[in-house]
Amino acid sequence: MAFSSLKKSDSVGSTPHRKQNHPNKRKPFSKMQLLGSALGALVIAAGVTASQSNSRSRGKNTDSQPQFNASSGTRPLVHLTPNKGWMNDPNGLFYDSEASIWHAYYQYNPNDNVWGLPLYWGHATSEDLTVWEDHGAAIAPQNDESGAFSGSIIIDANNTSGFFNDSTKPAQRIVAFYTEHNATTESQYAAYSLDGGFTFEQYEHNPVLDIGSDQFRDPKVFWHEESERWVMTLALSQEYTIQIFTSENLKDWELQSNFSHHGILGYQYECPGLAKVRVERDIPLNVTSNGKTNLTTQDDGAEYKWVMFLSINPGSPAGGSVNEYFIGDFDGKTFTPQDSAARIVDHGKDFYALQTFTNAPNGDTIGIAWASNWDYCAFVPTEAWKSSMSIARNFTVRPYNPNPQSTELNLYSTPILNSTDLQTKRYLKKSSLEIGADEALKYNLGNDAQGLLEFTATWKVNGSSIPSVGDFADLSFWFTGKEDDDEYLRLGYAVNAAGFFVDRGNTDVDFVNDNPFFNNRQTQNIETYKIGTDGLPIYKVHGIIDRNIIELFFNDGSSTSTNLFFLSDGNYIGGVEITAGVEGVFTILDFEIKQLARK
Repeated sequence: MAFSSLKKSDSVGSTPHRKQNHPNKRKPFSKMQLLGSALGALVIAAGVTASQSNSRSRGKNTDSQPQFNASSGTRPLVHLTPNKGWMNDPNGLFYDSEASIWHAYYQYNPNDNVWGLPLYWGHATSEDLTVWEDHGAAIAPQNDESGAFSGSIIIDANNTSGFFNDSTKPAQRIVAFYTEHNATTESQYAAYSLDGGFTFEQYEHNPVLDIGSDQFRDPKVFWHEESERWVMTLALSQEYTIQIFTSENLKDWELQSNFSHHGILGYQYECPGLAKVRVERDIPLNVTSNGKTNLTTQDDGAEYKWVMFLSINPGSPAGGSVNEYFIGDFDGKTFTPQDSAARIVDHGKDFYALQTFTNAPNGDTIGIAWASNWDYCAFVPTEAWKSSMSIARNFTVRPYNPNPQSTELNLYSTPILNSTDLQTKRYLKKSSLEIGADEALKYNLGNDAQGLLEFTATWKVNGSSIPSVGDFADLSFWFTGKEDDDEYLRLGYAVNAAGFFVDRGNTDVDFVNDNPFFNNRQTQNIETYKIGTDGLPIYKVHGIIDRNIIELFFNDGSSTSTNLFFLSDGNYIGGVEITAGVEGVFTILDFEIKQLARK
């Protein structure tokens, strides 16, 4: 449909919408409450049983699942959530090329809205990675005191496992690998599906891999074309080791190598994964002619690079859980990183356990992550369900300049948001906006806002106009609630810090004001997007806001930041105000925003 221009929305105020942090109207936690909150987070992070139930479910049970309701409070519209119960790590992601359907499984407790045993694999499907249908539990643990922990799915098209006959089409020969967790051990199980991934049969000789460890989990399996072998990465979590196994038949596995003590160690390693990622060598805008002919010492001009993904929890420098990655080469047995640097996949607080899809079309590397943090995931203010996944991202490796003296290979992320499932309720585009220090640019996004927004901003910075280093030179975007604009989400760039910030603490929601682990402000450095014809630096951000989650993609995805936020129920973002802290520093070259809704 054609975009309709926003009327009555443009106004310039005489004074900026300078809001103070929302006052904390709640009683502070007692010392015992704070201790309980901290211990609760640690219990969940350590994988200790939080609750148990004798109820079990298995297979395709969509009839028992409540239907999606767009008006149900803070439930996101285009992020995968469970219809009921608890969700964490994405598992078993794959694309069914026969049915043209994306499948996502996830750690699932259908009996409570917090983590607990028995733990299942939940299941959802999508035609476009934007709108999801939840199908409930797909894989059950062995008993009510155990859990079907994280794992992956492959397509065994050539039936190397012998699980299938000609009645199952090659593109739908689906085999799942997961960790069966109990009180004494973690071992690797296989299960296969004969109905397109909705129900699974256990391999009768499970486990396929057991080394007698109670911290040995999260198998990610893929086919390595060059060696014609299946490859499995597994975490010896508390030994800071990723083990690499190979197999010809998916049943018998041989250890080939260890990838140990790399990057940020934290408390433990989790959810490792190797992916073959396309290298885009069309030089991005921010790569300057600095005389360097080599990108990194290990770069050989290859069309693809191998990327090792790794999750850390707890122990992130920002607190709680985090994903890091390493770029390198893989020969079918050993992963060799190009350098010893630890690089962060997403710099926000709420992006963990990233997994990539098996069999994605066109050789793309597409992944999703759990959009929460073990520091506070059990306490977020949702009722019948808890947690969501990130939007799917298409990953590539590209060169970029983190600073004027270096050119490096870097993981880029592009969000996947299919507009055919969405309708644009409001649309606004502005160019060449000069912002004074004593005024605010205010735009109304409509009273029918449902909490789903997409925006892009590109701005230029003239740092020489800052009178003093003591002046806070910020460009701020205040996304205000439609019912109560004293609740808002503030984003911005500060010249003094050369960084972008997210302020999610301006709300009446008790959880935000009371929980000490839910940091209200997040910051990150961003490099220059490009240099203008006048020699001034230009920066860019693309953002997606979906009710209680914001995902930011800087400079075409060279870095990202994913964060939860919570305004009062129904107080969806209904307006945006733009301010500048110092006169003459910022020019907004382009600002585009859409207020969206599900069709």
